Amino acid sequence: MIKVALKDLRIFLKDRRSMLLTFAIPIALITLFAFAFGGVGKGKEDSKVSLLISDLDNTAASKEAIMLFDSLKSVSISTMSLEDAEKAIKKGKVSSVLVIHNGFSDSLQQGAGLPLELKYDGAKEIEVGLLQQSLIPTIAMLPFNLGDSKMMMGNRLARIAGVSNLDKKQDIQFRSNELFDVISKSISENESKEQINPTEMFIGGDIKMTKLVKATNDNQLGLIQAVAGTAVMMLLFSVVGIGLGLLDEKQEGTLKRLLYTPLNPLNILFGKMIAANLISIFQLVVMFLFASFVFGLKIGEHLPGLLLMIIATAFACSAFGVLLASFAKTKQQVQGLSTLIILVMSAIGGSMMPLFFMPVIMQKAAVISVNYWSIQGFYDIFWRNLPVLSTTFLSRILVLMVIGLILNSVAVIMFRKNILKLA
Repeated sequence: MIKVALKDLRIFLKDRRSMLLTFAIPIALITLFAFAFGGVGKGKEDSKVSLLISDLDNTAASKEAIMLFDSLKSVSISTMSLEDAEKAIKKGKVSSVLVIHNGFSDSLQQGAGLPLELKYDGAKEIEVGLLQQSLIPTIAMLPFNLGDSKMMMGNRLARIAGVSNLDKKQDIQFRSNELFDVISKSISENESKEQINPTEMFIGGDIKMTKLVKATNDNQLGLIQAVAGTAVMMLLFSVVGIGLGLLDEKQEGTLKRLLYTPLNPLNILFGKMIAANLISIFQLVVMFLFASFVFGLKIGEHLPGLLLMIIATAFACSAFGVLLASFAKTKQQVQGLSTLIILVMSAIGGSMMPLFFMPVIMQKAAVISVNYWSIQGFYDIFWRNLPVLSTTFLSRILVLMVIGLILNSVAVIMFRKNILKLA
């Protein structure tokens, strides 16, 4: 019994590649998820929530408000025109924009409600919720930090009392001013000299929430994420199995017999590529039909875009599987290497978790993953309702096709180098 165990251990230790992958996969995943969940490597910039602002008021008061937002440690500010910001939200490039409407400065002077509006993508409600938590305290205090504190305090009290009569409002304002002066005097005489705003308990500054992008066809966001993310990840695992057929044929001698025929050697690889593409397309079609019949995913009105994205995704993923088979020399290498690569790509590409949960650096790294471009394409179809000829949607298709062409080209080179010589 001990001898058998020692024999297996010696075999394991001699296979350096398998031993490396045995430890490399869990170490890589631990590192990846540690970064993804913010456990390590998350600096001050990564921890900030991005805030896009469109200033339609364009006054000294609105500029001061933007400076106050910019002073927040948890928020990273950038400005953009409303038209460009709305386009960026609809294309999925940003999550939201804070609009400072015309009349902001006048509202501050009059003590009225502030014309602020947060327009956002409904697909990123969790991210927008985090942004709200950062903004609410500052927005609430804008009337008192930028406007006439006395007038604002009286106006808020009048609004709370529901008073509209001018005489009554003036009476409330007079009494409010007296209270304000008493509080201010007490604060100035405070021995601790702590800086306190006498109106800080009378918070104001409401913000209007508007979903700029939302489902119009009853497709649920969670369902789209589950179907798209899982479909692409499982397809990658499936195409690896298809690519392994090359190595099986080499080991069984089938490939050598094929090479003795008049058939062009590259046609063997091209045949594998065609089969991989057809099987991948069929697998994706079945997955989306299943989601439609069982979970109610609305695909009927999106068939042209869906079929185009399925073909592009199948082409890129199948090329990945054939490349791995052409690159490796043994099945064990393909299986270990493919598991590591697929899990990493799926994690950073959004298959395992939505991208906005990840730090900025990982969101940027997501673009190297097939998963990212495919999932974003499916979001364009089912959530953003972009037309097939949309530049944004077509750009995803183009990237996937380019990825497929590059991987297939490399696969041809590696096929000649590794497979044909070893057959």
